[in-house]
Amino acid sequence: MRAAIVQAARALTPTVTQYWLAQAPGGSPLPAAVPGQHVNLRVGPRFKTFTVLAAGEEGYELAIRNRHRGAPRDHLSPRMHVGAAVRVGDPAGHFTAQNLTPFTHFLAGGVGINPVLAVLADGRLRGWRLVYVDRGAQEFPFLGRLRRLAGEQDGSVVTVDTGTQGRPDWAEVVGGTPAGATIGVCGPAAMVTAVRAAVERAPGSRQMVTDAREAAAGDMPHSVEVECVKTGITFQAPQHQPLLDALNRHGVVVPSSCRQGICGTCEIEVRTGQIDHRDEVLTDQEKAASSYMMPCVSKSISTRLVLNV
Repeated sequence: MRAAIVQAARALTPTVTQYWLAQAPGGSPLPAAVPGQHVNLRVGPRFKTFTVLAAGEEGYELAIRNRHRGAPRDHLSPRMHVGAAVRVGDPAGHFTAQNLTPFTHFLAGGVGINPVLAVLADGRLRGWRLVYVDRGAQEFPFLGRLRRLAGEQDGSVVTVDTGTQGRPDWAEVVGGTPAGATIGVCGPAAMVTAVRAAVERAPGSRQMVTDAREAAAGDMPHSVEVECVKTGITFQAPQHQPLLDALNRHGVVVPSSCRQGICGTCEIEVRTGQIDHRDEVLTDQEKAASSYMMPCVSKSISTRLVLNV
């Protein structure tokens, strides 16, 4: 990984900050990157993957969602101050303008908007359509920039605030695209998987392209024994149903909002069990530890799960 410094930072929304990374003094130049590719970023002991919004000889532009859930588990923002030293991996990924042209339909959830914005800002596309999903009217970074691009490129932007409008009906959204369309999709794994299922069921042939990880399948147990430490309840949860719904059905009330793994409201502590994480909230390191999960989208790989609820 290459040494870099945070050259500048600017808050875009209450939880999203725009950062500019530059070569560290005396260090090697940052690897050449194409907007839309992703890089692994190490800040102190934490690792996470982020999309390169813009790149040049001066460095990279990134946008990072920082969700504070209380010490000591704050995300990257306390360490991402101007002048902070970070380490950056080599760029990778194929969700870039030269690979996606002439795609004209995009679906983005949460910070999945970043690679889509990178592609649109390249300026090669015309007549594109974007459905942009997030939670909270103040949580749509780059919305003004996207609308300006839409005006310049005969595009359109439709926003869906899951806090007030609920989750999109992806079958309806996909059905609204013409047969033969190619759809670029970026967002949480659960969203990408749901869109793929809608594409496969929709009449007519459509191609879906994504650089995102999709939900795992095949090795999941059919049901999971769930023990709730605080409430003293134990029950069997079917894997075909969101764990959040199973908890609520058995009287374990877990606050939730977006139900797409974007907002972090439903986060719960895991005492025992391995998790297939499908959210955008936890860092890669936190996902590997499996000490917390978002039950709205994530599932248990283990046949027994002990939760601190």
